Amino acid sequence: MKLSRLALVASLAAGLVPVAAPAQSAANRNKVVRVAPRAEAASKASAAGQSYSVEVPYVRSYAPPGGGQGGTLVLNQAHSFNITLLATNQHNNNVTGVGVALPQTDTFGYFSLPTLTGNPSNPEVFVKILDARGINGNYWVFYGHLTDLIYDLTVTDNVTGFSKTYHVPAGNPVSPGGAWTTDFPAASVTATNTKAAPGALPDAYVRTSVDISNNTAVDGVAADLQYCYAVNNVFQGCTQALSIPLGHLDNFHSDDIVSYLGSQGRLAPGAEQNALGTLLVTFQNLPSRQGWEGTVAASTYNRVSEVDPLRGTVGCGQITSLFFESALTSLVGTAHDTVPAPSLQAGSLGSTLGIHNTDALGTLALVTVYVTLYDPSTGQPVGNQIPLANIEPGEVRLINDLFTQAAVPTNVSSVIVFADTRNATPNAPTIEGFLLTQDPDSGDTRFHELKCAAGCF
Repeated sequence: MKLSRLALVASLAAGLVPVAAPAQSAANRNKVVRVAPRAEAASKASAAGQSYSVEVPYVRSYAPPGGGQGGTLVLNQAHSFNITLLATNQHNNNVTGVGVALPQTDTFGYFSLPTLTGNPSNPEVFVKILDARGINGNYWVFYGHLTDLIYDLTVTDNVTGFSKTYHVPAGNPVSPGGAWTTDFPAASVTATNTKAAPGALPDAYVRTSVDISNNTAVDGVAADLQYCYAVNNVFQGCTQALSIPLGHLDNFHSDDIVSYLGSQGRLAPGAEQNALGTLLVTFQNLPSRQGWEGTVAASTYNRVSEVDPLRGTVGCGQITSLFFESALTSLVGTAHDTVPAPSLQAGSLGSTLGIHNTDALGTLALVTVYVTLYDPSTGQPVGNQIPLANIEPGEVRLINDLFTQAAVPTNVSSVIVFADTRNATPNAPTIEGFLLTQDPDSGDTRFHELKCAAGCF
């Protein structure tokens, strides 16, 4: 069944989209066999020594300058403030300890005092900074505590350079904290205070954990890992395959797959500090090509606290074993952005788009993708078209904060996304894509695959 673009937009909005099934593919990416779609794999169950591939399409590694979370809490990143804490334990010979920052949102965070309490999980001092320029032209500082220790809280305006230290005495018998609404006037010229863009790097480490499993009773299985990635937005190409041996009912786990590949000498300098790419995992010597026999589970995440393992992680569960749909012509999906008008139902969410040149036919050619957004209420294009020029085979390209980049009007909170290659020949590079729907403050993320709309492969 063929649909016109406007008819397809209408059916997507109604949730009735017919999507073509991907055809069998046996193409290469640097000599590594790619995806065997699930629908085709079952018929090959009787063959011995089979191989097939799955992808982890969003693999990231980021180490912030200065080593990540520590003694400095950074709030209001558009007009940032640094906050530090020094506490004194009057119950133990006036021993001092530096607070450990635990950011919660762009405006709020707290400190623990593990050097004094022995517990990095205990919240001791809370801080909130609000942009109140529209009320009295100032930034407001609020703080409070759950301790009777002496402490000094130092707040520094990183735009003006002005700094002030708030001293809280022992026991705190009078006031549980402070509210200061005139100490930090706005600079004469300052950035517009907006939330961090979805997909932007937070002030914390970002990692991708990976679990690769042989779920059969067969020994001698191998998982070949191949990472196609960019360092600081410069594409590095694809690594040579790294083989991981797997015995029967065996598992390989890495909390940080980029760091692991670096330890094996597979990556360019700087990759562990700022890399973005896609990971191909090809299973060898399985009894058949059924997708359950070899599986990959992965998650790109950042910890709530780098210093406190009890605090868990943010953004878990984005990705698992994916048999993606490649397209020669068009991909389609739905993106949301409720940041301009958050609600109790939708929250505050933005979208980041990822496009990957899978080159399933092995053309080794670049591809340019044109991203167009449609308003489902009218079926008409909305905002600006975004070209992604010259994506290399294996490269994944992101559009962080899609609605802002496309200049979508703030009264539009949902769009249908088309990614078109405009390929003129059947033997052209194929593309795959995904959408990350993210909370800009916490980094919590949902992951959605783009579906093939035309030229399905």
